[in-house]
Amino acid sequence: MSIFIDEHIVHSFPLSNLNRDYYGSPKVAVYGGVERGRIASAALKRGSRTEIEKFLGDKALRTRRVPGQVAAELESRGWTADEAAEAGRNVALAAGVGGLGIEEAGTTNVMLYLPATAIGALADLVEDRRTLIDAAAKDALEQAKAGKSKKTKASKAHEETAKQIQEVLATRNASIAAFGRMLANAPEVTVDGAISVAHAITTHATEEQSDFFTAVDDVPGDDNGSAHMGHGAYTSGTFYKYSSISLDGLLTNLGHDRDAARELVRAYLAEFAVHVPRAKKNSTAPFTPPALAYVTVRSDRPVSLAGAFEAPVVADETTGWTSPSIKQLNEHALAVNAFFGPEPVIAAAYTGTAANLASLTALGRHIPQLSDLVEAITTAAFDAEEPK
Repeated sequence: MSIFIDEHIVHSFPLSNLNRDYYGSPKVAVYGGVERGRIASAALKRGSRTEIEKFLGDKALRTRRVPGQVAAELESRGWTADEAAEAGRNVALAAGVGGLGIEEAGTTNVMLYLPATAIGALADLVEDRRTLIDAAAKDALEQAKAGKSKKTKASKAHEETAKQIQEVLATRNASIAAFGRMLANAPEVTVDGAISVAHAITTHATEEQSDFFTAVDDVPGDDNGSAHMGHGAYTSGTFYKYSSISLDGLLTNLGHDRDAARELVRAYLAEFAVHVPRAKKNSTAPFTPPALAYVTVRSDRPVSLAGAFEAPVVADETTGWTSPSIKQLNEHALAVNAFFGPEPVIAAAYTGTAANLASLTALGRHIPQLSDLVEAITTAAFDAEEPK
Protein backbone atom coordinates (compact mmCIF):
# COMPACT_ATOMS: atom_id res chain seq x y z
CA MET A 1 0.00 0.00 0.00
CA SER A 2 1.39 3.40 -1.03
CA ILE A 3 0.79 6.33 1.30
CA PHE A 4 0.38 9.90 0.05
CA ILE A 5 -0.13 13.02 2.15
CA ASP A 6 -1.96 15.74 0.21
CA GLU A 7 -2.00 19.34 1.45
CA HIS A 8 -4.49 21.86 0.05
CA ILE A 9 -4.17 25.52 1.04
CA VAL A 10 -6.49 28.45 0.39
CA HIS A 11 -4.45 31.58 1.10
CA SER A 12 -5.49 35.18 0.57
CA PHE A 13 -2.82 37.83 -0.04
CA PRO A 14 -3.27 41.61 -0.14
CA LEU A 15 -1.61 43.89 -2.69
CA SER A 16 1.72 42.20 -3.39
CA ASN A 17 4.08 40.81 -6.01
CA LEU A 18 4.78 37.36 -4.63
CA ASN A 19 6.66 35.92 -7.61
CA ARG A 20 7.99 38.11 -10.42
CA ASP A 21 8.43 37.35 -14.10
CA TYR A 22 11.31 38.48 -16.32
CA TYR A 23 9.89 42.02 -16.50
CA GLY A 24 9.17 42.37 -12.79
CA SER A 25 5.41 41.83 -13.07
CA PRO A 26 3.52 39.24 -11.02
CA LYS A 27 3.54 35.84 -12.73
CA VAL A 28 0.28 34.74 -14.32
CA ALA A 29 -1.38 31.65 -15.76
CA VAL A 30 -4.46 31.12 -17.91
CA TYR A 31 -6.86 28.53 -16.49
CA GLY A 32 -10.54 28.13 -17.19
CA GLY A 33 -10.27 30.75 -19.92
CA VAL A 34 -9.22 33.59 -17.62
CA GLU A 35 -5.91 34.98 -16.42
CA ARG A 36 -4.94 34.10 -12.86
CA GLY A 37 -2.20 35.19 -10.52
CA ARG A 38 0.50 32.53 -10.19
CA ILE A 39 3.29 31.53 -7.83
CA ALA A 40 5.76 29.17 -9.48
CA SER A 41 6.30 25.79 -7.84
CA ALA A 42 10.06 26.47 -7.81
CA ALA A 43 9.50 29.56 -5.65
CA LEU A 44 7.29 27.63 -3.24
CA LYS A 45 9.73 24.72 -3.03
CA ARG A 46 12.84 26.78 -2.48
CA GLY A 47 11.20 29.05 0.08
CA SER A 48 9.78 26.10 2.01
CA ARG A 49 13.05 24.17 1.74
CA THR A 50 15.24 26.89 3.19
CA GLU A 51 12.87 27.42 6.12
CA ILE A 52 12.74 23.68 6.83
CA GLU A 53 16.53 23.49 6.74
CA LYS A 54 16.72 26.21 9.39
CA PHE A 55 14.33 24.21 11.57
CA LEU A 56 16.12 20.89 11.03
CA GLY A 57 19.61 22.40 11.19
CA ASP A 58 20.67 20.45 8.11
CA LYS A 59 21.44 22.71 5.17
CA ALA A 60 21.78 21.72 1.51
CA LEU A 61 23.60 23.74 -1.13
CA ARG A 62 22.29 24.16 -4.67
CA THR A 63 25.16 26.00 -6.27
CA ARG A 64 27.74 26.35 -9.03
CA ARG A 65 30.31 27.47 -6.45
CA VAL A 66 31.37 24.09 -5.08
CA PRO A 67 35.01 24.62 -6.23
CA GLY A 68 35.16 27.89 -4.32
CA GLN A 69 33.55 26.36 -1.24
CA VAL A 70 36.08 23.50 -1.26
CA ALA A 71 38.89 26.04 -1.72
CA ALA A 72 37.67 28.07 1.26
CA GLU A 73 37.58 24.93 3.39
CA LEU A 74 41.13 24.03 2.36
CA GLU A 75 42.35 27.56 3.11
CA SER A 76 40.88 27.21 6.60
CA ARG A 77 43.10 24.11 6.93
CA GLY A 78 46.25 26.04 6.08
CA TRP A 79 46.45 25.75 2.28
CA THR A 80 47.55 28.79 0.29
CA ALA A 81 44.85 30.57 -1.70
CA ASP A 82 46.28 29.55 -5.08
CA GLU A 83 46.74 25.89 -4.16
CA ALA A 84 43.27 25.72 -2.63
CA ALA A 85 41.63 27.31 -5.69
CA GLU A 86 43.35 24.84 -8.01
CA ALA A 87 42.38 21.90 -5.83
CA GLY A 88 38.75 23.07 -5.72
CA ARG A 89 38.62 23.16 -9.51
CA ASN A 90 40.39 19.84 -9.87
CA VAL A 91 38.09 17.90 -7.55
CA ALA A 92 35.11 18.89 -9.72
CA LEU A 93 36.91 17.99 -12.95
CA ALA A 94 38.11 14.66 -11.54
CA ALA A 95 34.52 13.59 -10.75
CA GLY A 96 34.34 12.02 -14.18
CA VAL A 97 30.80 13.25 -14.83
CA GLY A 98 30.23 13.82 -18.54
CA GLY A 99 29.50 17.46 -19.31
CA LEU A 100 30.63 18.73 -15.90
CA GLY A 101 33.21 21.45 -16.45
CA ILE A 102 34.68 24.61 -14.97
CA GLU A 103 33.90 28.12 -16.20
CA GLU A 104 36.49 30.91 -16.38
CA ALA A 105 35.16 32.34 -13.13
CA GLY A 106 36.01 29.06 -11.38
CA THR A 107 32.40 27.90 -11.04
CA THR A 108 30.97 24.67 -12.40
CA ASN A 109 29.00 24.98 -15.63
CA VAL A 110 25.98 23.32 -14.00
CA MET A 111 24.48 23.61 -10.55
CA LEU A 112 25.29 20.89 -8.06
CA TYR A 113 22.98 20.03 -5.16
CA LEU A 114 24.55 18.43 -2.13
CA PRO A 115 24.49 18.60 1.68
CA ALA A 116 26.57 21.41 3.15
CA THR A 117 28.57 18.74 4.99
CA ALA A 118 29.75 17.36 1.61
CA ILE A 119 32.10 20.33 1.19
CA GLY A 120 34.21 19.09 4.08
CA ALA A 121 34.09 15.55 2.68
CA LEU A 122 35.38 16.77 -0.69
CA ALA A 123 38.16 18.67 1.06
CA ASP A 124 39.07 15.47 2.92
CA LEU A 125 39.31 13.63 -0.40
CA VAL A 126 41.55 16.34 -1.83
CA GLU A 127 43.93 16.01 1.11
CA ASP A 128 43.90 12.21 1.00
CA ARG A 129 44.23 11.78 -2.79
CA ARG A 130 45.73 15.08 -3.93
CA THR A 131 48.12 13.66 -6.52
CA LEU A 132 45.52 11.32 -8.04
CA ILE A 133 42.87 14.05 -8.18
CA ASP A 134 45.26 16.48 -9.89
CA ALA A 135 46.22 13.82 -12.43
CA ALA A 136 42.59 12.85 -13.07
CA ALA A 137 41.63 16.50 -13.56
CA LYS A 138 44.49 17.02 -16.02
CA ASP A 139 43.41 13.94 -17.93
CA ALA A 140 39.80 15.17 -18.01
CA LEU A 141 40.90 18.52 -19.44
CA GLU A 142 43.02 16.84 -22.12
CA GLN A 143 40.15 14.54 -23.04
CA ALA A 144 37.80 17.53 -23.34
CA LYS A 145 40.23 19.37 -25.61
CA ALA A 146 40.76 16.27 -27.78
CA GLY A 147 37.06 15.86 -28.41
CA LYS A 148 34.89 12.76 -28.55
CA SER A 149 36.73 11.11 -31.41
CA LYS A 150 40.00 10.81 -29.47
CA LYS A 151 38.70 9.96 -26.03
CA THR A 152 40.41 7.06 -24.29
CA LYS A 153 39.42 4.95 -21.33
CA ALA A 154 40.43 6.41 -17.98
CA SER A 155 43.00 4.53 -15.93
CA LYS A 156 41.85 2.32 -13.07
CA ALA A 157 43.27 4.81 -10.54
CA HIS A 158 41.38 7.67 -12.16
CA GLU A 159 38.16 5.63 -12.23
CA GLU A 160 38.51 4.87 -8.53
CA THR A 161 39.15 8.55 -7.78
CA ALA A 162 36.08 9.57 -9.79
CA LYS A 163 33.99 6.97 -7.98
CA GLN A 164 34.99 8.34 -4.58
CA ILE A 165 34.13 11.91 -5.61
CA GLN A 166 30.81 10.80 -7.06
CA GLU A 167 30.01 9.01 -3.80
CA VAL A 168 30.33 12.34 -2.02
CA LEU A 169 28.22 14.09 -4.68
CA ALA A 170 25.62 11.34 -4.22
CA THR A 171 25.21 11.93 -0.47
CA ARG A 172 21.84 13.28 0.51
CA ASN A 173 20.11 14.87 3.46
CA ALA A 174 16.44 15.44 4.25
CA SER A 175 16.02 18.31 1.75
CA ILE A 176 17.47 16.33 -1.15
CA ALA A 177 15.41 13.29 -0.20
CA ALA A 178 12.30 15.45 -0.18
CA PHE A 179 12.77 17.57 -3.31
CA GLY A 180 15.03 15.39 -5.44
CA ARG A 181 18.16 15.99 -7.48
CA MET A 182 19.21 15.46 -11.08
CA LEU A 183 22.73 15.50 -12.49
CA ALA A 184 22.98 14.58 -16.15
CA ASN A 185 25.26 11.63 -16.94
CA ALA A 186 25.43 10.64 -13.25
CA PRO A 187 22.41 8.42 -12.52
CA GLU A 188 23.84 7.35 -9.17
CA VAL A 189 23.64 11.00 -8.03
CA THR A 190 20.04 11.48 -9.21
CA VAL A 191 17.28 11.31 -6.58
CA ASP A 192 13.57 11.17 -7.39
CA GLY A 193 12.00 13.71 -5.05
CA ALA A 194 9.29 12.54 -2.66
CA ILE A 195 7.49 15.90 -2.60
CA SER A 196 5.49 17.29 -5.52
CA VAL A 197 4.44 20.94 -5.60
CA ALA A 198 1.99 22.56 -8.02
CA HIS A 199 2.14 26.10 -9.30
CA ALA A 200 -0.22 28.05 -7.06
CA ILE A 201 -2.94 29.98 -8.90
CA THR A 202 -5.63 32.35 -7.80
CA THR A 203 -9.08 30.82 -7.55
CA HIS A 204 -10.42 33.73 -9.60
CA ALA A 205 -9.52 36.04 -12.45
CA THR A 206 -6.97 38.74 -11.64
CA GLU A 207 -5.70 41.97 -13.13
CA GLU A 208 -2.33 43.62 -12.67
CA GLN A 209 -2.43 46.81 -10.61
CA SER A 210 0.13 49.53 -11.29
CA ASP A 211 1.60 51.70 -8.54
CA PHE A 212 3.26 54.99 -9.48
CA PHE A 213 5.76 56.13 -6.87
CA THR A 214 8.23 58.91 -6.21
CA ALA A 215 11.20 59.18 -3.87
CA VAL A 216 11.96 62.46 -2.15
CA ASP A 217 15.58 63.53 -1.69
CA ASP A 218 16.24 64.01 2.03
CA VAL A 219 18.78 66.72 1.28
CA PRO A 220 16.86 69.75 -0.08
CA GLY A 221 18.06 71.55 -3.19
CA ASP A 222 16.94 74.37 -5.44
CA ASP A 223 14.05 72.38 -6.87
CA ASN A 224 11.19 70.64 -5.13
CA GLY A 225 10.90 67.73 -7.55
CA SER A 226 11.34 64.08 -6.67
CA ALA A 227 14.74 62.45 -6.81
CA HIS A 228 13.33 59.34 -8.45
CA MET A 229 10.07 58.24 -10.07
CA GLY A 230 8.87 54.85 -11.25
CA HIS A 231 6.07 52.35 -11.13
CA GLY A 232 5.60 48.87 -9.67
CA ALA A 233 3.30 46.05 -10.71
CA TYR A 234 1.19 44.25 -8.14
CA THR A 235 -1.82 42.04 -7.75
CA SER A 236 -3.98 40.66 -4.96
CA GLY A 237 -6.05 37.55 -4.59
CA THR A 238 -6.85 34.21 -3.02
CA PHE A 239 -4.53 31.40 -4.08
CA TYR A 240 -4.96 27.64 -4.14
CA LYS A 241 -1.71 25.89 -3.22
CA TYR A 242 -1.26 22.13 -3.47
CA SER A 243 1.51 19.73 -2.53
CA SER A 244 1.79 15.99 -2.13
CA ILE A 245 4.26 13.81 -0.19
CA SER A 246 4.98 10.23 -1.21
CA LEU A 247 5.72 8.70 2.16
CA ASP A 248 7.11 5.53 0.58
CA GLY A 249 9.41 7.61 -1.62
CA LEU A 250 10.58 9.71 1.29
CA LEU A 251 11.41 6.68 3.43
CA THR A 252 13.27 5.07 0.55
CA ASN A 253 15.29 8.24 -0.06
CA LEU A 254 16.15 8.47 3.63
CA GLY A 255 17.25 4.84 3.92
CA HIS A 256 14.05 4.01 5.84
CA ASP A 257 14.99 6.31 8.71
CA ARG A 258 11.47 6.72 10.10
CA ASP A 259 12.44 9.31 12.72
CA ALA A 260 14.08 11.56 10.12
CA ALA A 261 11.14 11.12 7.76
CA ARG A 262 8.61 11.89 10.49
CA GLU A 263 10.49 15.06 11.49
CA LEU A 264 10.64 16.25 7.89
CA VAL A 265 6.93 15.57 7.25
CA ARG A 266 5.96 17.55 10.35
CA ALA A 267 8.20 20.46 9.37
CA TYR A 268 7.06 20.50 5.74
CA LEU A 269 3.32 20.32 6.41
CA ALA A 270 3.57 23.19 8.89
CA GLU A 271 5.79 25.36 6.66
CA PHE A 272 3.93 24.81 3.38
CA ALA A 273 0.65 25.75 5.06
CA VAL A 274 1.87 29.17 6.16
CA HIS A 275 4.59 29.88 3.60
CA VAL A 276 4.67 33.37 2.12
CA PRO A 277 6.96 33.94 -0.90
CA ARG A 278 9.60 36.60 -0.31
CA ALA A 279 9.44 38.79 -3.41
CA LYS A 280 8.97 42.46 -2.47
CA LYS A 281 8.22 41.40 1.10
CA ASN A 282 9.65 44.57 2.62
CA SER A 283 7.52 46.88 0.46
CA THR A 284 4.25 44.91 0.68
CA ALA A 285 4.43 42.93 3.96
CA PRO A 286 1.99 40.24 2.71
CA PHE A 287 2.35 38.12 5.86
CA THR A 288 -1.16 36.68 6.10
CA PRO A 289 -2.01 33.26 7.57
CA PRO A 290 -3.93 30.79 5.39
CA ALA A 291 -7.71 30.87 5.30
CA LEU A 292 -7.83 27.06 5.03
CA ALA A 293 -5.36 24.19 5.35
CA TYR A 294 -6.87 20.83 4.38
CA VAL A 295 -4.70 17.71 4.63
CA THR A 296 -5.46 14.11 3.74
CA VAL A 297 -3.69 10.77 4.01
CA ARG A 298 -4.50 8.57 1.00
CA SER A 299 -3.66 4.97 0.21
CA ASP A 300 -4.13 5.14 -3.56
CA ARG A 301 -2.71 8.21 -5.31
CA PRO A 302 -2.13 11.95 -4.91
CA VAL A 303 -5.26 13.95 -5.76
CA SER A 304 -5.21 17.68 -6.54
CA LEU A 305 -8.38 19.70 -6.06
CA ALA A 306 -7.40 22.43 -8.54
CA GLY A 307 -10.42 21.44 -10.62
CA ALA A 308 -12.57 23.15 -8.03
CA PHE A 309 -11.47 26.45 -9.54
CA GLU A 310 -11.51 25.71 -13.26
CA ALA A 311 -14.66 27.83 -13.19
CA PRO A 312 -13.28 31.02 -11.60
CA VAL A 313 -14.74 32.14 -8.31
CA VAL A 314 -16.83 35.30 -8.51
CA ALA A 315 -16.84 37.73 -5.58
CA ASP A 316 -19.13 40.55 -4.63
CA GLU A 317 -18.83 43.42 -2.15
CA THR A 318 -19.87 41.21 0.77
CA THR A 319 -18.18 37.85 0.16
CA GLY A 320 -14.72 38.63 -1.17
CA TRP A 321 -12.92 35.70 -2.83
CA THR A 322 -11.98 33.59 0.18
CA SER A 323 -15.39 32.48 1.43
CA PRO A 324 -16.71 31.32 -1.98
CA SER A 325 -13.34 29.69 -2.70
CA ILE A 326 -13.62 27.55 0.43
CA LYS A 327 -17.23 26.72 -0.42
CA GLN A 328 -16.21 25.69 -3.94
CA LEU A 329 -13.33 23.57 -2.61
CA ASN A 330 -15.62 21.83 -0.11
CA GLU A 331 -18.15 21.00 -2.84
CA HIS A 332 -15.45 19.69 -5.18
CA ALA A 333 -13.90 17.57 -2.40
CA LEU A 334 -17.34 16.06 -1.79
CA ALA A 335 -17.58 15.11 -5.47
CA VAL A 336 -14.02 13.72 -5.54
CA ASN A 337 -14.65 11.63 -2.42
CA ALA A 338 -17.81 10.23 -3.97
CA PHE A 339 -15.92 9.41 -7.17
CA PHE A 340 -13.07 7.50 -5.49
CA GLY A 341 -15.10 6.16 -2.59
CA PRO A 342 -14.24 6.43 1.12
CA GLU A 343 -11.69 3.59 1.28
CA PRO A 344 -8.56 5.43 0.03
CA VAL A 345 -8.90 8.26 2.57
CA ILE A 346 -7.17 7.08 5.72
CA ALA A 347 -7.37 10.44 7.48
CA ALA A 348 -8.58 13.95 6.68
CA ALA A 349 -8.49 17.11 8.74
CA TYR A 350 -8.48 20.85 8.28
CA THR A 351 -7.83 24.15 10.00
CA GLY A 352 -7.55 27.81 9.07
CA THR A 353 -8.51 31.36 9.90
CA ALA A 354 -11.65 31.80 7.79
CA ALA A 355 -15.04 32.17 9.45
CA ASN A 356 -17.44 29.23 9.92
CA LEU A 357 -14.89 26.54 9.10
CA ALA A 358 -16.51 24.08 11.51
CA SER A 359 -19.56 23.91 9.23
CA LEU A 360 -17.67 22.31 6.32
CA THR A 361 -18.93 18.82 5.48
CA ALA A 362 -16.40 17.17 3.16
CA LEU A 363 -13.00 17.93 4.68
CA GLY A 364 -12.91 15.57 7.62
CA ARG A 365 -12.15 16.59 11.19
CA HIS A 366 -11.85 20.24 12.15
CA ILE A 367 -8.70 20.74 14.26
CA PRO A 368 -8.35 24.44 15.15
CA GLN A 369 -4.58 24.53 15.85
CA LEU A 370 -2.18 23.91 12.96
CA SER A 371 0.42 22.07 15.07
CA ASP A 372 -2.25 19.65 16.34
CA LEU A 373 -3.44 19.00 12.78
CA VAL A 374 0.12 18.35 11.60
CA GLU A 375 0.72 15.90 14.43
CA ALA A 376 -2.57 14.06 13.84
CA ILE A 377 -1.96 13.70 10.09
CA THR A 378 1.68 12.68 10.51
CA THR A 379 0.75 10.03 13.06
CA ALA A 380 -2.03 8.66 10.84
CA ALA A 381 0.28 8.47 7.84
CA PHE A 382 3.09 6.67 9.63
CA ASP A 383 0.67 4.31 11.41
CA ALA A 384 -0.80 3.37 8.02
CA GLU A 385 2.66 2.87 6.52
CA GLU A 386 3.97 0.80 9.45
CA PRO A 387 4.74 -2.73 8.24
CA LYS A 388 2.23 -5.16 9.73
